[in-house]
Amino acid sequence: MIREKLGNIFSSKAFYILFSILVSIVLWLFVEINENQLHPFAISGIQIVRLNEEVLGDRDLLISSITPETVTLYFECPRSVAARLDNTNLTVTIDLSSINSRGPATLPYEPNFPPNVDISSLTITQRSVNRISLYIDRMQSRPVPVLVSYTGGAAEGFIQDSPEYGPQNITVSGPAEAVLSVGTARVNIVRENLSSTYTDDLHFVLYDVNGEELDRAILDQLTISDETIRVTVPIRATKDISLNVELTPGAGATSQNVRVTYEPSFIVVAGDPEDVRDFNTINLNTIDLSRFETTVSEVYPIIIPNGITNISGETEARVTVEIIGLEIRHFSISNLQVNLPAGFTADIRSPAVDVRIRGRESDLANLTESNIRIVSNVTEVSLGTQRLLATVFVDGFDADMVGAVGNVYITVTVSRNE
Repeated sequence: MIREKLGNIFSSKAFYILFSILVSIVLWLFVEINENQLHPFAISGIQIVRLNEEVLGDRDLLISSITPETVTLYFECPRSVAARLDNTNLTVTIDLSSINSRGPATLPYEPNFPPNVDISSLTITQRSVNRISLYIDRMQSRPVPVLVSYTGGAAEGFIQDSPEYGPQNITVSGPAEAVLSVGTARVNIVRENLSSTYTDDLHFVLYDVNGEELDRAILDQLTISDETIRVTVPIRATKDISLNVELTPGAGATSQNVRVTYEPSFIVVAGDPEDVRDFNTINLNTIDLSRFETTVSEVYPIIIPNGITNISGETEARVTVEIIGLEIRHFSISNLQVNLPAGFTADIRSPAVDVRIRGRESDLANLTESNIRIVSNVTEVSLGTQRLLATVFVDGFDADMVGAVGNVYITVTVSRNE
């Protein structure tokens, strides 16, 4: 009977409800008691935050070493509190404002808990160290020269100039021993087959006074004024430029009757590709073919346009012009004429003037003195005896085929009409 009644009770819905409530209460009590129970807990690798470090800088001081670099704290706290703490949100702080001189120093530190942690529920039971040891050094600064080297080369048809860069010096600051160990800052550029100017902001590497790359331990003590160096490697196009003279036809000679030689015949220049693209020839001078008989050899300066450099180095060129295929004949001409403005008279003192006529042999064979006349046309008159520049006319012949070489003068005495 009793068993039947108990069976009815245990199988009833009310029993199951009541049983579930009791189990929930027991579990809640277990969790609550377990969570609020204090447990030992440790966090290592806690970062040290430096307060008022700028005050040290104002006093020309700095921290050259700090021991230890992180700390470990041991706690007793509930598990729920421990779950909110790790070395990413827990730090310790030291205050540097009291340090005034160079030398060793020790400072206490204070934990800095995140805001979501109830500090009253935990206790710090132990610290890996009680104080932070520092060594304070005097801050020093000095300039360090920057050296830039270029490894590679310009493409064919181009030339590389020395790299340009800035700043020329960087400033390193830190403990005196570390600063004095720095020798140079070096930038190494490695580029192949450059065909245009290269510009970039490049990182540098610090080297010690012995030419070795600076040790990381020393480097970590330094503050450096610049992170990169602005470097430009100028690249210019090269080109062979021919030399030339302009020839003015005269005395029966044209460009078809001459042989021109140049020493040198060309120079090599360098410049911006746009500047040299259409630059092909340098005109040295203009030579009048009527001013010499057979050959002239003269030296002219080689003048380069602005922005272009003569990299082959020649500054002068010798030009030799030879007349070929033409002959010279000499004539004494008495057919002289002087034309003066009205009111003046010219008394010709030269009974005859010698002239040199140049042309092909076949033309000169048919030329006589009767074909030649010398005329001086005067527009500005001076009184007295003088030599007047005159023009030689060769009648009956093509002026481009036969003509007089050099200047011809008539000596006259000019007077005013009575």
